Amino acid sequence: MVMRVTSQTQQRNALNNIFRITENMFNAQKEITSGKKISKPSDDPSGMRDTLALRTNIKQIKQFDRNINGNQLFLSRGESALDAIGVGLSRAKELSMVELGGLSTSETRGYAKTELDNIISKVLQDANTKVKNMYIFSGTDVNTTPFELSASGAVYIYNGNSDNLMVQIEEDININVNIPGSEVLGTDLDPDLNTSTNVSDLNGGTGITAGSFSITDRAGTSGTVTITSSMTLTDVITAVGNVSSNLTASINSSGNGITITDTSSVITNSLTVSEVDGGTTALSLGIVGKKDGNIEGMDLNAALSASTLISELNGGDGLTLGDINIINGSASSAVSLSSATTIAEVISLINNSGNNVTASIDSAGNALQVISNSSSTIAVVSNVGTDTTAEELGIGGGRNVINTLFKLKQAMEYDDTFAILGSLANLDSGLETINESRAIYGAVARRVISTEATHQQNIVNQKDQISNIEGADLVEAASEFAAMEAALQASLSSTARIIQPSLLDFLR
Repeated sequence: MVMRVTSQTQQRNALNNIFRITENMFNAQKEITSGKKISKPSDDPSGMRDTLALRTNIKQIKQFDRNINGNQLFLSRGESALDAIGVGLSRAKELSMVELGGLSTSETRGYAKTELDNIISKVLQDANTKVKNMYIFSGTDVNTTPFELSASGAVYIYNGNSDNLMVQIEEDININVNIPGSEVLGTDLDPDLNTSTNVSDLNGGTGITAGSFSITDRAGTSGTVTITSSMTLTDVITAVGNVSSNLTASINSSGNGITITDTSSVITNSLTVSEVDGGTTALSLGIVGKKDGNIEGMDLNAALSASTLISELNGGDGLTLGDINIINGSASSAVSLSSATTIAEVISLINNSGNNVTASIDSAGNALQVISNSSSTIAVVSNVGTDTTAEELGIGGGRNVINTLFKLKQAMEYDDTFAILGSLANLDSGLETINESRAIYGAVARRVISTEATHQQNIVNQKDQISNIEGADLVEAASEFAAMEAALQASLSSTARIIQPSLLDFLR
């Protein structure tokens, strides 16, 4: 069988060839102009997928860098503030040594007291340092002034919390960009919640707003819960559970807030906790909101009470109590607190130690204080040997820097040589704590700098990979364009001969 090729078929094939060559020329020219060989997914689906993944990685890395850049100031200001505080402590120690050297007079002691006033003022200023209008030593409670004089004027209290500000710098890697003041300058005993905790002890002792809030479970069952200031957490938990058989309230796994669990099998809406009549009861309990799952309440920051268990302190990790040393004028003794199981028992052991002192919970509700019952002496509490009991209870030792300085100033005012001498150990342990914290800041800062440099190199590397995938070989593209141009000229020439007009073309 012989296939006849008509002139029309020849013409059509010739034109299709011209169109194909022209398209190839256009693509080659586009590569030369744009420098890219992939302009749309259809050009190279696999390559486009890879470049999208690389660009996503670069975007994520740049976000990590923004996290780093936005919080580096916390690190640098924190380290410089602690450096300045360390200088103040060192100078306070020098003043104390001079006053204990046997050459002091009422005049020199007056000068020393004046300088201590200035040191305390500067230390307090550094301890309340702000970055971007946020306090750097308040833990995560960045809007609260961390340190202030108690209402009685007897001690300085810590108002922040014990949580660290966390910043993500790499996938699955977070760093602390601050050290809470409770770890270096003061103390927060951070008691855990339990079912017998009074709601009046929540939120640092300010309690909750008495009133009502409504709960709607995911099955659509609603109810109102009324809370009074005399309730315990057991009462709150029971009241929430009474709204619906699908709802269960409990203390969360961190021991610092309330979790509301919804077991509804039929789901018609979100689990919702909302205020009634513009109240703030749910907000003060940390559970207001709407969730498709369970509601995890906020940290309720329980205050100390006489009944607080020692095992509930330190975020539920508890404390191991040992001995403390109490100096009050000529009275001095070591006091064992190892038998205490509650805050009330700690207070009783101190008050009955025979040192003429009164221990109590401070006005911030998060630490203890020990005050002399005499108007002419200053009570100083310190650790015994390597034991850190005084420090951990907030009544003396390393991380209670501000109160150590404050008591030293009072000792100068009272000309209390015993208290000045007793303060030396606390000054030394305070300096040690400051230096350790500075080292932590320095280590984090070095890690951040190293991570940032790694990020920049990763961005460069991934941009190179994108360029290799997307980038056109300009020499190859130019060569191809020239070849296509020559082919086009040849095709046009041959096509012109194929489709030459005849007399019949004119007659049609």
